[in-house]
Amino acid sequence: MPKMYKSLLFCICLLMSLPAWSQEQWEEAGEIQEAEVVIEKDREIVLPFQPRSFEKIPPVAIETGGIKQEYVFPALDVTVPPTTVDIKALKLQAEPLEKYYGNLVKLGYGNYNSPLGELYLYNKRNKQYLAGFQAKHLSFGKGPVDGRNSASGETLLKGEASYFGDGFTASGDAYYKLSRFNFYGYDPSVSVTEGEDSLKRNFNKYGVSVNIDNSSSESDISISGGLAYNGQSDNLDISENWVKVNADLSMELQSALTGHVGVFADLIGYKDSLSTSRQRIGLEPSVVYTGDNYQVSAGIRYVYQSDSLVPASQVYPVLKGKYQFGKSFGIFGELSGNSQLNTWQGMSARNPYLAQGVDIHNSNNILNLGLGAQGNLAFMSYKVGLSQKVFKQFGVFLNSPDDPSKFILAYDTANFKVLDLYMASDFYLGSSINLGLQVNYYNYSSDTFEEAWHMPGYRIAFNGSFLAFNKMRTKAGLAYLGGIKAYDWNLGQSEELKAATDVYIDLDYLLSERATIFLQFHNLANQQYQLLSNYPVRGLTFKAGFSYSF
Repeated sequence: MPKMYKSLLFCICLLMSLPAWSQEQWEEAGEIQEAEVVIEKDREIVLPFQPRSFEKIPPVAIETGGIKQEYVFPALDVTVPPTTVDIKALKLQAEPLEKYYGNLVKLGYGNYNSPLGELYLYNKRNKQYLAGFQAKHLSFGKGPVDGRNSASGETLLKGEASYFGDGFTASGDAYYKLSRFNFYGYDPSVSVTEGEDSLKRNFNKYGVSVNIDNSSSESDISISGGLAYNGQSDNLDISENWVKVNADLSMELQSALTGHVGVFADLIGYKDSLSTSRQRIGLEPSVVYTGDNYQVSAGIRYVYQSDSLVPASQVYPVLKGKYQFGKSFGIFGELSGNSQLNTWQGMSARNPYLAQGVDIHNSNNILNLGLGAQGNLAFMSYKVGLSQKVFKQFGVFLNSPDDPSKFILAYDTANFKVLDLYMASDFYLGSSINLGLQVNYYNYSSDTFEEAWHMPGYRIAFNGSFLAFNKMRTKAGLAYLGGIKAYDWNLGQSEELKAATDVYIDLDYLLSERATIFLQFHNLANQQYQLLSNYPVRGLTFKAGFSYSF
């Protein structure tokens, strides 16, 4: 055993000494000798041909025989026990409805001794009915002429209710309104005692109405109707009672053809120095055809009325049509006529300075021709057109020759023509900015009057609203109106009133979802313009206040 270890050790030492010896020998004979190397470019290497001879391995023969295979399918009688699967429906959490406050109180005060108060009381959100009450008051203790002599005010009390039944809707309201004015359009050279009773003009207006509508998308027949009473009286012993009835029946005759029958009646009793009564009854049958991109309606309007200045019976055509070119542009037109109802209540709302003994008559609109186009763009909608109307017995306001602070009604018993060229557009600049613009140009032609007294020649109205940071709500607008002509009895000639420019800004700041403070600035240009001759309006007016919802 020791000899074997010694032999093994000797072999290992011998092997380890070989690399050192080889390196030593290479260093001695490692010089590169001089030699000439020849590279033959065109030399070819040719190998002798060797024949290849072998035999392919023959395929193994496979015996094919007609082996008949049979498949047996045993009948399996498997009875599956009934399985009851208990699946729980996924319950989605309903989004909470936005908090609804049906009640609101608003209080404010401004210059010209002008208190403001509003109260709204309405029921909470309900699918079947809506009921509420509102009270409003706005007054000016002073005005543009002689302090209290040009004071004015208005108070409104109103209740309303609506019921939404199965296939029909019923609604009604009742109201009372007190309006106070003063005849301050007197000659400035005349001395008038402040607060004199002879200057006062108060109107008491009241009414009640009921409406029913059974319109339903599932029915081919729809019926709607209403009954209303409106009364008004003043401190000069003038009064008017007006009962209005209307009903409409619509029936689908074919898939694209609908028939309509409308009836209306107005019963009016007017008391001034004399008592008069007037009736107006009408029937309006028509058919409407609706195509893929157009709609045409044709009918007549028959009116019977007891008015001393207009025909007792009159038949007017009623033709309307519209055509849509795609989704963003369409045209429309109308050819019709009508009896225009005039009431003392309507006339005094337009001009509260009417004198006593004014005659009220209807106007005969023998022609109403309208053409126009409307459409939508990416950020706006627009409507342009013209309207040509021809009237008989058209009424205008004239200053009374006996008292320039009061007005009378004068009628053109011949033809009175009104041309209205108009353009209106709404701009939508995001969810918080809305702008609107309307422009009207009027041209009048009268066979009786020198001018269309107290009728505007043009009107431009611009308004907008802006919501900033969900806190500050701003409403602003500009109204520019001019071309109004009046007759000066002292000079014996017509005069054109100065164009009116009115700019307003309303600011609401939301302190919370319930509380708001507001500032209102009207007539920022501080112009005491006149829309009615001898009646300048107040200059700059402003109010400040707050509102609270509960």
